[in-house]
Order: sequence, then C-alpha cells, then structure tokens
Amino acid sequence: MTIICYNEKKQQWFHQDEGRTCVFGYQHPLSFSNELPSFSFHVKEQRGKVGPLVGIMISESSIPALLKRKKRYIELITTSLQEAGSIAIVLPFSSIYEKFVQGYVFVRDLGQWVPVTAPLPDVFYNRIKSRSEEKTDEFQRIIAFLNNLRIPFFNRSFFTKWELYETLQKNDQLRPHLPATLLVHDTDDIRKMLQIYGSVYVKPNEGAKGEGLFRLTSSPLQTHILYEQINVRKTLTSLDELTPLFSSKRYIVQQAIDIDTWKGNRYDLRVLVHYHHGAYAISGIGVRMAQVQRLTTHVLNGGKLLPYSEVKHRIDEALLCNLISECGKEMNKHFGFIGEFSADIGLSKDGQLYVYELNAKPMIFDEPDIQRHGAKQLISLFDELAGFLSS
Repeated sequence: MTIICYNEKKQQWFHQDEGRTCVFGYQHPLSFSNELPSFSFHVKEQRGKVGPLVGIMISESSIPALLKRKKRYIELITTSLQEAGSIAIVLPFSSIYEKFVQGYVFVRDLGQWVPVTAPLPDVFYNRIKSRSEEKTDEFQRIIAFLNNLRIPFFNRSFFTKWELYETLQKNDQLRPHLPATLLVHDTDDIRKMLQIYGSVYVKPNEGAKGEGLFRLTSSPLQTHILYEQINVRKTLTSLDELTPLFSSKRYIVQQAIDIDTWKGNRYDLRVLVHYHHGAYAISGIGVRMAQVQRLTTHVLNGGKLLPYSEVKHRIDEALLCNLISECGKEMNKHFGFIGEFSADIGLSKDGQLYVYELNAKPMIFDEPDIQRHGAKQLISLFDELAGFLSS
C-alpha cells in the first residue's frame, strides 16, 4: 500500500515520496508535493501504477440522494473499494471530459461525499438508473469515447425482456430452460399462448421489479379469463378489453410455470453473478417467496426473504452453475462485456430450472453475506480489468 493525497483548493492529486514516479488513473502521471493534503487514501501500487481508480456512473438526478448518504449500495461499493486499496469516484456521465472527470469521493474521516476533479478512471461501472438516459446521444458519445481509449466499461445498458429471450433461446443448452415467450403485437398473441398453456404472465418489455406485470388464466371452458395484478383481481369476458394497453407500451407474454412451493407459497431464486478470470461465477443465491399476493415474489410487492438453506436440497446446483455460465456467455456475445448480472430462476414442481429474467443492474441484495461477497467479487473484477493483480 502507498498513500496518495488530494488538495481541494488546487483540485490536484499528488504523492509525497520525492523522487518516485507513478501513474494514477488512465495514463495520468501523479506529481510530487510536500504540501498539506485536504485528505488522503491508502491505495495499491503495482508496476508503477497506483489505484485502481474506479468511475461509478450514476444518474444526475441521483446526486442529491448520494450527498445525503441515501445511496446505500453505492456507498457500500465505495467503502469496500477503499478497504481494498482502491478509490471510487461517483459521477454522472455528463461530467466525463477528454482528460479528466468531476465527481465525488467518500471521505470516511469526514463521513461525507466531497467533490473532486480526477484523471480519467482505469475502469467505469454503469449504475445509471434510467433507460432513457442510456439512449441519449450524449451517453452514446461517451461510450464511443471510452471504447476508443480502450477504457473498460460495464454494464453498458439495461436489457429488454424480448431481446434477452431472443438472445438466450439461440443456445441449445438454455432453450429447454426458458419459459415460452412471445412479443405482444395484439391480443391474438395472448390468445394463442392462453390456448396452449392456460395461464400466462404479461410483462412490460422494459419493466423492472415486477412493475406492470399481470397474470391471465383461462377458465376450464375458456368462457372467461381471470386477470390478476398485484392489488387487482377481476374477470375479463374478452381479451379485447386489454387492447388499449398494448397501444401505449410494448409487452411480452410468457408461459406460467407450475412452480415449486415451500409451505404452500411459491418461491424463486435471485442469483448474483460476476465475471472472474474468463468465466462467470455465482456470488450468492437468495430466495424470494410470494406471500400476501401470489403473483410476484418481489419483496417490494409483498414478497418475503427465505434462507437458501431451506430449499437448497431441491436445487441441482451443478445445472444452475452451468445455466448461469451459458447465460453470461450468450449476453457477452450480444451485448458486449457483461461484468455482473443477476438472474431470476424458477424451479418447477417436476424439478426443472427455468430462467425467468436477467438483470444488468442488480438490485441490492437484502442478505448481508451476499452483499459482502458480491462487493468482494466486484472489486476483484475492477482490479482485473484495470490490470491490478488481486492479492
């Protein structure tokens, strides 16, 4: 470990070892100074480089919450990086310039986020919360700029459910583990799926956290259809009642799997995954169980945490690891480098594993052990991409 310092007035990083040369961030020589620093950090040093310096991109609208210390996940990653001898600078993509960036570092001695100017980071980590921001010309320009400099960057965008399905179903090993899915053009697509499967889920193509999801179930004689949303349960006499819905937003329709239950409640797995030395490894497995309503297991919508140990004996972990690996490989081919993702995995009553969804920006896991191990794997990945050997 070595020490690097920052002068807030001069907006300058420096070291205090006279006669030594080193690089901080992307090709930035770190200068010597014996002046009193505003604050300092202990960092790793390898082959003349100190750091790494990690740029964490967040939305501009998230900055006020960050400064009020309400971005728990970002602060966890930042403090974990510091403990490992790295520095994270948190910034909106609009603050990335040709030779430098402007953002915030967390100074633990002060217990607050402090604005800094810094060199271009060694690696960037995308935690922007909005799909619309990622589609802007400015964001795409920044991505092209980083690509041109060959500065590692992940994950580059959210996934849409249909694009993911089209990508994964090309893989022979994954295809049997995907619920049958169609992109909804009109109610005929839903009618077709209901006739085959009897019960289906309809989901916004760009939805997240179970928002906008509903389930349709045909009556035995197909005379009416049960419509279930998180807080709504009603009977439809015709699918045409849903037509206005599909004119304003794109949806997919997905086969409803006859899912395994624990004490009468359906559950599924939330799997956290990170890239590590050329492969994808599981960093943690959480279980989410439906409770008050049986439609979704998301905790925000009434789901409940269940210890993985309760259902572990039901899961073919070797198969699960293989499915996760194949998902990572296919996404890498289609979406560019994927450094981390989470997977929603279901287990049918006959023991078959199903990949429901993959998420480019995993939500923070409520299980502390998964949080900690995920942060450790993420830091190892930053080191790998920045050319630092993990200790």
